[in-house]
Amino acid sequence: MRIADCGLLNRFIATSVLILCLFLTSCGYSFTPVGGIVPQGAKTIAVAVFLNGTYEPFVDTEVTKAVVDEFLTDGRLKVVSLEGADLILRGKVTKFELSAVSYTAGSHVQQYRIALSVEFSLEEAKSRRLLLQEKGLGSAFVSSYTVTIGDITSTKTAKETAIKSASRDIASSIRSRVLEGF
Repeated sequence: MRIADCGLLNRFIATSVLILCLFLTSCGYSFTPVGGIVPQGAKTIAVAVFLNGTYEPFVDTEVTKAVVDEFLTDGRLKVVSLEGADLILRGKVTKFELSAVSYTAGSHVQQYRIALSVEFSLEEAKSRRLLLQEKGLGSAFVSSYTVTIGDITSTKTAKETAIKSASRDIASSIRSRVLEGF
């Protein structure tokens, strides 16, 4: 390779890199603290108490608590009351299913599966403009415990643990959809 060819090659590489940089900066992509769903300038979110569309008492409370905790832990949007919020998240627990998935040799339930589904929406507080709406977001969790025949406490504890785990999973999905857009 001749020396003149090396200079030409270097100029070609430099020009290619420059064009690539210009192209990437003009495509509109930028790094922001939240995804495309949350309007620029939104700093606060209110999480309304989820409605309970099931026959399971307090499952709505557990899901609401998990969603609030998820946004508090994330920290990109400050959780505030409805009156002071830029964004309002509303939801409803639409499905609760409890089913046995394994049994002991004595035909006692050893594992339960809890399936939860929710629907939720996100809106701008001032304009009431709907930003996101999703139905059928679900989670399932299998809760295992040591069976003590006739021990209602262990059954109740296993069920509550499964509800909390499924609620945290749903809350993580909601946060991801609101802040990252997926």
